[in-house]
Amino acid sequence: MTSTPPPRALLSALYHAAVQGAAPFPRTRDAVRDWFAARPALPADSPVFVIALGKAAPAMMAGALDALAGLRRAVQGGLVVGAHHASPDAHAGSTDVAELPPQIRVMVGDHPVPGPASLEAADALESLVHELEPGSIALVLLSGGTTSLCAAPIAALSQAVGDAERAQAHLANLAQTLLESGLAIHEMNAIRRRVLRWGAGRLAVALVGRGAAHVPVFAFSDVIGDDPAVIGSGPCTADPLDDATFLALLDAHDMRARVERAMGIVLGLEGAGHPPVVPPASHPAFARVGYTLVARNRDAVQAMAQHARATGITALHVQEAPLEGDAALLGDSMARLALQIAQQAPSGTSLLLCGGEPVVNLRETIDRALARGEEDDLRPADHGTPVADEPLRGGRMQVLALSAALALEEAAAHGDPAAWRITVLAAGTDGRDGPTDAAGAIVDAAVPGLARRAGRSPEADLATGRSWLPLDAADALLRPGPTGTNVMDVVALLIRDGRRG
Repeated sequence: MTSTPPPRALLSALYHAAVQGAAPFPRTRDAVRDWFAARPALPADSPVFVIALGKAAPAMMAGALDALAGLRRAVQGGLVVGAHHASPDAHAGSTDVAELPPQIRVMVGDHPVPGPASLEAADALESLVHELEPGSIALVLLSGGTTSLCAAPIAALSQAVGDAERAQAHLANLAQTLLESGLAIHEMNAIRRRVLRWGAGRLAVALVGRGAAHVPVFAFSDVIGDDPAVIGSGPCTADPLDDATFLALLDAHDMRARVERAMGIVLGLEGAGHPPVVPPASHPAFARVGYTLVARNRDAVQAMAQHARATGITALHVQEAPLEGDAALLGDSMARLALQIAQQAPSGTSLLLCGGEPVVNLRETIDRALARGEEDDLRPADHGTPVADEPLRGGRMQVLALSAALALEEAAAHGDPAAWRITVLAAGTDGRDGPTDAAGAIVDAAVPGLARRAGRSPEADLATGRSWLPLDAADALLRPGPTGTNVMDVVALLIRDGRRG
């Protein structure tokens, strides 16, 4: 019988299996190869351009170039817009984007809030569009992070505030507002794509307008439901929302009171204006777009399950429904589910796997605490400075992990021995959870106590968006570095054999 590794080692291995299960290089290579193989009548001399956008862009570009080299199709030009300068390929080690051919320009945008680098990347994309020739094949490789990394304002926003640089600042404010409001990714992108230069199908329209005969899109999904209009804010997909539905979405989240006045006017929330015009689904450009879903969250979760079986774990539960909703509530409920499983099965090792993308509504959480007069609870354990005076630091997976750890600690304090058998992994597949250096964390019932001994108040930190601090103090963070892929988040709850003590 195969012996089960220690909890942290096993969960770390499961995380790396998830990342490899959604490796961009081989999946993109095979998808591009298959697309051309299905179209043998394509002229051999058609100019080929490749655009790779998002956190997986470098590895996706490398995979596409490998396929094109095997097909003996020369690449005339291309662009990579990623979140960093190096990305793992299909093999061990990493591929520096400097190794890409000289006709491929490499840019690094801003994430998760767009800034000057994102505007520069969007301008570079516009320059590449103008290089296209009639009859070109324009491959578009999309992955998570695209919305922010090459974000730039539409002309109407720039005209409303004076210039593109000021408009970019308004985009940044909008992004920050949406991130703090706890909206799901499909809701955030439904709002953002209306004011993005390349969102809501505008990239496809521009490519076809410059002569592209084919626009095959290859996407790594970082959204629940894998909707092409949501991934990367749908640069090659028509916006499915009409103006009335779009405005209803804004009102449902009280955006009239939250966005800056200039942005509100452009969005159609103030005055007699209307929401920004988007290309209709009937636009002829979309007839030249083909869409291939290359990888999704389920691939990562299934890779975890396969690795778990290889270690000898047979009591395996894979949750089909995606994780969505409030991250803190999910962490608490999942820890309690693991406790139930542990109580029902005191012997043997069990594993619960799932994936998705929860949300964190930071502003609402703090406002509720302040409204209840709980300012004293929003202070760290070792000094009197309010937690609100410390910088925000954390992400949705760190929130989920810390919430789960607190639930396990509570169960242990009430004498439930099952609590000490449970260890939880919660991490983003891109290697970066929120604006931090960690993908997430691996926690158990001991983590909150370790954080307190280091001077933190995990309850206050959880309530105020500072989950990174207690997890770091307890040495619970998972820091794999950028993985080069992005298919949302994965969670694993390990329940050890109760007979081992």
